[in-house]
Amino acid sequence: MALTISATNSELPLPVNNMLMSTFLRNARSRAPYFLGTMPGEITRNGGTATVKWRRINNLSAATTALGELQGNASYMQGRSSAALAVTDVTATVAKYGNFVIMNETVEKFEPNGQMDAIMEVIGINAGQSMNQVQRNTAEDSQTIVRVAGASDGAVNSEITLASIKSVINTLTKNSARTFFPMTTGSGNQGTSPQLPAFIGICHPDVAVDIAGLSGFNSVETYAGQVLTYLGEFGSLGIAGLSVRFCLTEDASVDANAGAAVGSTGCRSTGGSNIDLYSVPIYGQDAIGTVGFGQRYPDGSFEAGDAMNTVDIIVKGLGSGGTSDPYDEIMTVAWKAWHAAAVLNADFGRTIRCGAKTI
Repeated sequence: MALTISATNSELPLPVNNMLMSTFLRNARSRAPYFLGTMPGEITRNGGTATVKWRRINNLSAATTALGELQGNASYMQGRSSAALAVTDVTATVAKYGNFVIMNETVEKFEPNGQMDAIMEVIGINAGQSMNQVQRNTAEDSQTIVRVAGASDGAVNSEITLASIKSVINTLTKNSARTFFPMTTGSGNQGTSPQLPAFIGICHPDVAVDIAGLSGFNSVETYAGQVLTYLGEFGSLGIAGLSVRFCLTEDASVDANAGAAVGSTGCRSTGGSNIDLYSVPIYGQDAIGTVGFGQRYPDGSFEAGDAMNTVDIIVKGLGSGGTSDPYDEIMTVAWKAWHAAAVLNADFGRTIRCGAKTI
């Protein structure tokens, strides 16, 4: 198998007779919110299994019949009937992910100080972004789909609507899904607003523009001083005492040309014939689970490149290759992670499928 080696005459040219401006060497750090609000699971190293199990004890039926007065002789349990507990188990098997680069000794010896740190940061960013997209696939594809129009993707001919978000909030409420955030009563500062208890929603920046234009939308700056906000959070939208707080991420998937004909919809289209479709997962507590091998994934939003406990960064220095590297010319930098995700309660989440307006 042919391997690509990063050398100074290709990806990392020698900066000879050039002034290296560090301000042009900033890495693009993408946001990674798909772990936000997920229920962490854990698999113990050397535990004999690659499968994690989440167990949910189901709610008991409401007891609406009054207990009668005890009379006569006492009996076992006083003649009362007991309720039966029921559990629902969800399992997921971890899989291994990773990426690496190979560099020759010239990169290490002739590149300016700090370039190795930048390479390490790029590796970390790649790890965070990769795991974010793996987690995204479960959030987008494994929950019940709510389309803004039509019974299939090919019939979707509209951007996200207020009615579709209201429908999801109403469904989660009827299903007893729990919100993540409590209500706030607002601030005395001008231009601020109270916040309703909220579920989490995650969307593409194209969809975020449409959501921000809906009636009843509260931009994040109107409540950021009252409550903790997350990277990429841009606002909230509520109805009937509950709301969704939305985060945007460029990692959200776009299915090109998967919707209805563009026609006069005004929606974005990669090919110009059918609209592009976006997925917007909205969920409450305990809807989605994540697991990393040995340790738990963070359950908050983070920037790709931030420390993730379950990602290993592995550096093999010059000379570590033994006889496969007789001149001590090769070094590698790699990341490796174990991950699994699962929908834990299908009643607590929905994914809206929609287009996005061209702007």
